[in-house]
This record gives sequence, C-alpha cells and structure tokens, in this order.
Amino acid sequence: MSVLVYRDSDTLSQAVATLLAGCIIEKPNSALGLDCSASLSSAYRKIAGMTSDGLLDWASVRAFNLYEHVRQGSEISDEARMHTMLYDRVNILPENIYAPCAETHDWSVNCNDYENAILDVGGLDTVLCSIGVDGRIACNMPGSELAPVTHVERTEYGRVVTVGISTIMAARRVIAVLSGYDLSRIAPLVISGPVLPSMPASYLQLHQNAIFMLDEDAAEHV
Repeated sequence: MSVLVYRDSDTLSQAVATLLAGCIIEKPNSALGLDCSASLSSAYRKIAGMTSDGLLDWASVRAFNLYEHVRQGSEISDEARMHTMLYDRVNILPENIYAPCAETHDWSVNCNDYENAILDVGGLDTVLCSIGVDGRIACNMPGSELAPVTHVERTEYGRVVTVGISTIMAARRVIAVLSGYDLSRIAPLVISGPVLPSMPASYLQLHQNAIFMLDEDAAEHV
C-alpha cells in the first residue's frame, strides 16, 4: 500500500492519468476496472489526450465498468457517460468494452454473467476507482457486511449493479482516488483506520498493491 499526495485536483488528475497510462504501456492487453464517476472525468480527459498524441494504444485493452445504475425512464446510463468521458475519445474496440446490464428479468444471472466475464479474462489487472464521502468503493455501500462479488446494491439514487469488494481486491493493482475537502474527514479512516464494512474502502489497506492518490484538500487530516 502506498499513499501519494498532490498539490491540487488538476495535478492529481494528471498523476492518475499518467499512472493508468503506465499500466497500459506495461501490459497492452490490460483488463481495466474503471469507475464511472464524473469526479474522474478530468483524469479520463487527460489520458484521452495522451492517446490522441500517439502515446497510448487501446486496441488490446479490455475495459470493465465497475457499476451500472438500474435506469428509470430516460436516465443516461453509466456506460453512456463512460463513452462520453473516455471510450469515444480513445481507440478501444467496442467488443472490448464491458458493462453490467441495467435491465434483466433475473438479476442473479445478470450478476453472475458479469463476474464470469471478468474471470474469463483472468481477472482485473488494474482497478481505478474514486472513494465516496461515505467510504464506498465502486458502489459497495457501508453496511454490516459486504457482498464479495458482482451484486445489486440499493443506493440513494436507486438500485445499482456493482462489482463486489472481493472482485476489486483480486485485482493486481488498485488505484484509489480521493479528491476535495469533502473527503478529508474520511481519508484517515480509509487509509489507516480499522478495516470495517462500515467503511468499505478501508479494505484496500489489505491489498498488497493499493495506491491511494489524494490532493492536499483531501489529505488535510492524513
């Protein structure tokens, strides 16, 4: 586990993009688990810029969205937002983009299928995720226990299909991003507090290759 602190959010975004780029260069056919949060849009924009500059090739990359909200009406899907933030800006092949299905008649089959898709590529090489102000990771919400694999969670915005904590912990590398003063209260709990299901991101302390990346606002109490 390592902790890296950067001057401001823009510098943090550049560092996140550079680190993720390094993962792709190191292993061109990486299986990436990517957070759909808008808080990572700046980092995604920067890595797309590296790609357009000819520094990266996404042709062999497999990208797995970490979650998908169950839509109601005309709501925009997380997958569509990922296309806007990243996929449409890089040369990733459409067949190499994976996202949980947001509509199904059997959620257990849907979740099992997504978990199996991850297993079929040998698991995730790198997970990039932002940490929520309640300590959530992906959409694994604080609770008395955590589901290990892909499952359906209930959030303040409705149901969401999310990879589980064990799926994330099985990745070879996890990049966890905390940005902004709103994260300063929970940052020390996530990074050095007790490992508890009420603080899901705290489990990353047990990962041998977890990298916590913060800006100075989020790191104020670390």
